[in-house]
Amino acid sequence: MAFELAFSGTSVAAALVALSLLWLSTRSRKPHPPGPKPKFLIGNLKDLPSKGYEWVKYAAMTREYASDVLYFTVLGTPLLVINSFEAARELLDKKGALYSSRPRLVMIKELMRYDWNLLLMSYGKTFVAQRRIVQQEFQPAVVTRLHRPVIVREVTALLSRLLATPDVGGPAMVDHFRHLTGAIIMMTTYGHQATSAKDRFIQIAEIVREHAESRPGFALVDLCPPLKYLPTWFPGASFHRQAAIERALSVRMRSEPYQDVKERMATGDVVSCLATRLLAQDDLPWEGTGLTKDEFVRDCCGDVYSAGADTAIVAMRNFVLAMILFPGVQECAQEELDRVVGRDRLPTFDDRAQLPYVSNVVKESLRWKAVSNLGVPHATLDSDEYRGGYIPKGTTVLANLYAMLHDESVYAEPDEFNPDRYAPTPAKPSGEPDPACAAFGFGRRVCPGRYFADDTLFLTMASLLHVFRIANAEGATGPGAVKDVHWSSGLVSHPSPFPAMFTPRFGAAGDVVHAAQL
Repeated sequence: MAFELAFSGTSVAAALVALSLLWLSTRSRKPHPPGPKPKFLIGNLKDLPSKGYEWVKYAAMTREYASDVLYFTVLGTPLLVINSFEAARELLDKKGALYSSRPRLVMIKELMRYDWNLLLMSYGKTFVAQRRIVQQEFQPAVVTRLHRPVIVREVTALLSRLLATPDVGGPAMVDHFRHLTGAIIMMTTYGHQATSAKDRFIQIAEIVREHAESRPGFALVDLCPPLKYLPTWFPGASFHRQAAIERALSVRMRSEPYQDVKERMATGDVVSCLATRLLAQDDLPWEGTGLTKDEFVRDCCGDVYSAGADTAIVAMRNFVLAMILFPGVQECAQEELDRVVGRDRLPTFDDRAQLPYVSNVVKESLRWKAVSNLGVPHATLDSDEYRGGYIPKGTTVLANLYAMLHDESVYAEPDEFNPDRYAPTPAKPSGEPDPACAAFGFGRRVCPGRYFADDTLFLTMASLLHVFRIANAEGATGPGAVKDVHWSSGLVSHPSPFPAMFTPRFGAAGDVVHAAQL
């Protein structure tokens, strides 16, 4: 024990010395972008917004410092927060090669071992190879040919379930959407048919989500990496216990559904899906990644499995909330659907070109409440400058999507849910900017599954609007019909539970849905 205490004391002292040297090394003679003045050693640790609507607080700070980017240093780690489209385009898009990596993220990548995940992976050969595979699988032509039939089938099944249980409380609504998105992803990725939200593979993803939502965006060990060497019993090192739990979940997430599809293939049960297609290919770019072909396929499938469902669920829940609070929008969309589609069938992808208002409802759902308000952090691969402000190599970069999508100079009355904002006007021939340019990421980190996600959201929202009148549990709509909804911190901003009622809009709605299932 005496040896352990001495060792720990030495580790702490070494960490403090390292912090001091790091702090001195980051004191550049060049001015950094605007931000609060750092304090010795801790930097701007006390200046960072506390957990809870951090995106709103960063937006307020950008007004305080009269700058669309904010610079902080936390325990020697530089942090840049981007609060405007202009800065995001200049840095993340135009200089994508420089801003394409991810921070070290000691907690989630090194201790929890999610370093295999494409979303979190630093830029390198493995990232390039895996991203190439995912992009190929979810390019528009492949989505149209292979994935749209799955989306149609599962959206129709969702409508049938809602007809059977129209009055859904908050948790029940989440289950409906979790079943939908989970079934689509499990079938397209692993050829597995999920029959309920309690499906074992959907549940693994849900457990991972619950753990992710309960932890802070940055752990102390992320800000001071030497802390990872503290023994598990040391005060303040409880992160090791949490990491051990999530390490096991990481293994389950990427291994169990993949092993299941391989076992089914061994018995001759081969369903066309991402996993079976990749296993049949001889020209996969796995060499040079440090992985075997089997591990490479496993991780590519795990990338898709882990990335899509949670974000789509949140977008759908935000859409339902908006339809309750803004009934005029719901009525306009339904009038367009009645005129274009009629009441003897469900909307299809072929209808989309004739449904501009409904398409704009999808856009506005992504803008009104961003699914990921601060996005996944980027990291600079080299030093840079922006408007005379020096940005060091290794800077963690956050894109504040909330600030961009609620910028009053870009979007008029940004708190209003207004699909008409995207329609062309004499003053704005192209309408207000499509929020997809921010909602799906920037530069070389733009979401490779964005076309797949957009198709899923369009058909789900169009179908719900076509079949149902959406209201609160008492059947009411309008401002105040749903109160006290809050959005969580973390990578994905989940709304708190709220009830909703899905009432068939016309007498033959059930027959139309049933006919579509035949």
